[in-house]
Amino acid sequence: MNKNNKRRKNFANKLHREIFLLVVAAAIIPTGIATISLYYLIFGVTAEQIAIPEAIAYNIIPASQKVSSILLYAAPLSIAIILFLAYKISHRIIGPFDRIVEELDGHIKGKKKGHIVVRKGDKFQPLVERINRLLKK
Repeated sequence: MNKNNKRRKNFANKLHREIFLLVVAAAIIPTGIATISLYYLIFGVTAEQIAIPEAIAYNIIPASQKVSSILLYAAPLSIAIILFLAYKISHRIIGPFDRIVEELDGHIKGKKKGHIVVRKGDKFQPLVERINRLLKK
């Protein structure tokens, strides 16, 4: 790995930010819908089935407390894991893309010679290997 090849910014470019925001929306919107649905299920459906107000309170309050505590921990944790993985994967896609474009521009202008270097594990490694073979010719 080339030490000069380290990322300096959290988001490589606008495309990286857009992809990450799409993943954020894809994680938060379904979680919000599931949360609202669970509360509707607990309060709406249970309240319709039980006619006595005291019985409603005795049944709904403990159930809602359990659901609330589960959602309080599970939802943010699962969203955080999804966002962390999405950030890492998208960084391995967008960063090398920008690097390849920058390197190819340097070769076109005649300022750069040699092969293109990307980090180990970047998603465009097969493409870079073929570009390097082409540059050798």
